[in-house]
Amino acid sequence: MLKLTRIAKTFHRGTPNEVRALQGVNLELKEGSFLIVIGTNGSGKSTLLNAVAGSFLPDSGEIELAGHAMTNWAEHRRAVSIGRVFQNPFSGTAPSMSIAENLALAARRGLGRGLGRNLSSNLRSEIGDRVRTLEMGLEDRLDNPIGTLSGGQRQALTLLMASWIKPDLLLLDEHTAALDPKSADQVIRVTHEIVQRDRLTTMMVTHSMQQAVSLGDRIIMMHKGRILHDLQAEEKRRASVEGLLKRFEDVRRREQMDATTETLGRDAASKGELIAVFEAIAGLDGVIDPREWRLLSRFAERWGVELSAMPASGEGGPVDVATARRAVEAYLGTLPPVHQALEMLDVLEQIVWADAEVSPEESAAIDEIAAMVAGYASHSDAEGRFEVVIVPQTPEQVARVEAFSLPQPARKERGGVVHPVGRFFSLEYAEKICERYVDQGLFTTCLDRGAESV
Repeated sequence: MLKLTRIAKTFHRGTPNEVRALQGVNLELKEGSFLIVIGTNGSGKSTLLNAVAGSFLPDSGEIELAGHAMTNWAEHRRAVSIGRVFQNPFSGTAPSMSIAENLALAARRGLGRGLGRNLSSNLRSEIGDRVRTLEMGLEDRLDNPIGTLSGGQRQALTLLMASWIKPDLLLLDEHTAALDPKSADQVIRVTHEIVQRDRLTTMMVTHSMQQAVSLGDRIIMMHKGRILHDLQAEEKRRASVEGLLKRFEDVRRREQMDATTETLGRDAASKGELIAVFEAIAGLDGVIDPREWRLLSRFAERWGVELSAMPASGEGGPVDVATARRAVEAYLGTLPPVHQALEMLDVLEQIVWADAEVSPEESAAIDEIAAMVAGYASHSDAEGRFEVVIVPQTPEQVARVEAFSLPQPARKERGGVVHPVGRFFSLEYAEKICERYVDQGLFTTCLDRGAESV
């Protein structure tokens, strides 16, 4: 029914405000299909509808509808085959004309205009019957000016007008965005009923993820003038609001990562130490996800640093949280620029979120590293608030602890001897360190030093 081939459009070409709104879009829509178009602001979704409607001519590409090549058709010529409902409830109708008169005009779309009577008794009766299907009580108000109606009522009538003579294609451009929730629900009900009843080939732009999952048989997600995702058949049926929101979050994170990669990649110091930090954080959960690996590879390739081989599934085991912290200490010990240390933290957050799951080890490590970087940025030499100490209970345990390479010697405290492991900023991280020694059968505790750390 609808076929778009390599549609491209750039606005303000050659100026500082240049926008590549559509970049080689290919799309085929079967007859009777109901396509939902989603995307962030500026992604190109409304521009795509405008290209189909003829609001502008594309820079390149071809548009075909119902077997007609209409790439160069003017908007008014396409209107014979395309019905459209806009976001603004006051668009697409004549406010001073009555409901009946507006619908009578819609009934004659594509027909010749003469001087004969436009609103016959038969047509008026048909208008009343069709308006009654809206279930808004408007069938008894056909002589009221359409401009006196509420936004929801007017939008429902606009939808009825756009579909009165079954168009080859119905375009719905965020047609509930300006309505209150109750009116929006009414218009969506009418939309579903009309599209289903007349089996209309439909393209609908929406910001509502609930509408996206509950309506239509296909979803495309636009991003920077391209189709990023195309959910059809079973994938569309399984779509959820949470799943779509995650896709948006993935896009946001990817853009943030691209920006960070660009700035950090240009003039990064201590590249080897940075890669070591990235690898340690990626390995905290024991599995380096392919998405995490791609992030690491982008930096390694740009910097000419060799990565360790990506472990096969189930191999290698998790990296210890203490190893990750030591890698950060080594990096900060090279005295990198403060802005670069902050950018490193952004990258670490991207790494732990790359697989959409944050393990307790990753969460603890990020909290600790964030505090370390904050201290570095503020030139603070304050120690961490939480001190982990081992308190041996037997001579055998004392011997075992003394064999460890602990950073500080044993000391007496509260009538006993404790072996300090270290002081940390994050309680969650300190508790993870405690677990290492508890798992070895050693009594270990975390002391809150409070104001001593300030």
